[in-house]
Amino acid sequence: MKREEILAKSQQENHGQDIVNLEVSKNGMHIGWVVIICLLAAVTVVDAVVFERMSSEVFFAIMASNSVIFFYKYMKLHQKHELFVAIVDAVAAAAFLVSWILQLAG
Repeated sequence: MKREEILAKSQQENHGQDIVNLEVSKNGMHIGWVVIICLLAAVTVVDAVVFERMSSEVFFAIMASNSVIFFYKYMKLHQKHELFVAIVDAVAAAAFLVSWILQLAG
């Protein structure tokens, strides 16, 4: 098989998307996720110092997004530990949601 045929077959299998572009996008999302977590951690510390309260809304957002990630991984990989982590994160997200609602009401 010639180089051009291999490239054409690869693009066809990937629906015309460039593999390098897909990898760069995936890595960019990972870096973005780390930056978001670091910024949210900073916001949480500032909230704790200035307002003397826990930022339940920040923890709710983080745990809810982690839950979605692990539920997705479970659906694709069918590994039980992914489901376990997804359920634990979902329960934690629900607890932080309740805490946040109580903070808003109080």
